[in-house]
Amino acid sequence: MALFSTKEPTPQPRGLDAQAPSGGTYIGSNLTIDGTVSGSEPVLIEGTIRGKINLSGDLRIGTKGRVEATVHAKNVTVEGKLTGDVSADDKVELVASATVDGNIKAPKIIVAEGARFRGSVDMGSAKPAATPGEPGK
Repeated sequence: MALFSTKEPTPQPRGLDAQAPSGGTYIGSNLTIDGTVSGSEPVLIEGTIRGKINLSGDLRIGTKGRVEATVHAKNVTVEGKLTGDVSADDKVELVASATVDGNIKAPKIIVAEGARFRGSVDMGSAKPAATPGEPGK
């Protein structure tokens, strides 16, 4: 292993979480948003959001994240605190550090040991399957 290299080290952006979604949006811990957040790219929240979140991509609420909103996304992962109803097209996951006070609706729900949750769960069927002989339904 060489001590010196001719390659320059790749500069790392300052102030960004190393686990921010690739090609997505990072909402830092010193930001507060009151209103509606919508879009199609992955979003990582470490700050505070109050209002409504509607994404066609994935949403991750980081350990420092505080969300007081109605939330919908393709997949939702909660590591911080969420107050409000949450729904997902595919999956909602509450990791051990999560605190959720609201109802959850998704085809798949994962609650890790240690996660705190108060509300109801609806794992009703996902999109209805097409009936044989009836294309497109």
